[in-house]
Amino acid sequence: MPDRDREPTMHPRLIAALVLVVLLVVFIFENTRRTKIRFIVPQFTAPLWVALAVATLVGAAAGALAARHRR
Repeated sequence: MPDRDREPTMHPRLIAALVLVVLLVVFIFENTRRTKIRFIVPQFTAPLWVALAVATLVGAAAGALAARHRR
């Protein structure tokens, strides 16, 4: 009879989190090339992964605010 009190050694959420971290690290190392970024007037250079991460965070924040507003 299996022991139901024992927790699994690797929880599925932990595995998913580790996979996401590995994918994030691969993404960062594949997008290190510097690119010009222009926002309204100022122009600066930054690694491509930084520009993509900022755009993702701004989009996620906008989505969260829109979802909160609908409730």
